[in-house]
Amino acid sequence: MDEMIEGGFKQSNTILVTGGCGSGKTTLAMQFLYSGALTGEPGVYVTFEEEPDQIRENMMRYGWDISKLEAEKKLKIMRIEPQDIMHIIKQEYGGIVDAINDLKAKRVVIDSLTSIETMIEGEFEKRQGVLKLIRFLQKSKCTTLMIAESEQDPTKYSRHGIMEFVVDGVIVLYNIRRGKSRIRALEILKMRGTNQMTNLVPYVIDKGIILQPRQMIFGDFSQPG
Repeated sequence: MDEMIEGGFKQSNTILVTGGCGSGKTTLAMQFLYSGALTGEPGVYVTFEEEPDQIRENMMRYGWDISKLEAEKKLKIMRIEPQDIMHIIKQEYGGIVDAINDLKAKRVVIDSLTSIETMIEGEFEKRQGVLKLIRFLQKSKCTTLMIAESEQDPTKYSRHGIMEFVVDGVIVLYNIRRGKSRIRALEILKMRGTNQMTNLVPYVIDKGIILQPRQMIFGDFSQPG
């Protein structure tokens, strides 16, 4: 990833990670936090959907002991019930703020932006609600990944096609069917302040996501499998 974006994410940037089902969005986001926790950058994973125990269990398949890092106050998973999202927004994201301050977090994951957008009525209100969160995270000097659901071959990259214009970067994960199998690829659609690699890069999910930037891509997605 660093090779693709001239050295890595810039501090305080907010990056949208979007993709369809099974593309590895949660894995990429937790890999970002896990790596940071091991190198002195604590992180907070905020989930509106998946249960924390399920996330911890799923990550063990990669050998990532999330519970150990939580006990060492290097990482925290916090769940917010979907029906509480509006309350959290009105309270200036207070619970998230407390978790960040408690760990002195440098990295944050929001899973998912789709949940926030779903709970807020009106396009202007959606934009303002998420902008408020982004501004706080930037002031806290946190580097943030915001997960969003999209189609497998999207024409817009967040639920209402708004957030891709607001964030500093957009990473798209593809899980495309080719014949009788699926092939995964990553695209850096946008990364402010960098001359990012523009071609699709294949990846595998093994001990986390492993990019293969020097491999030839597997042909045009538009061609029938």
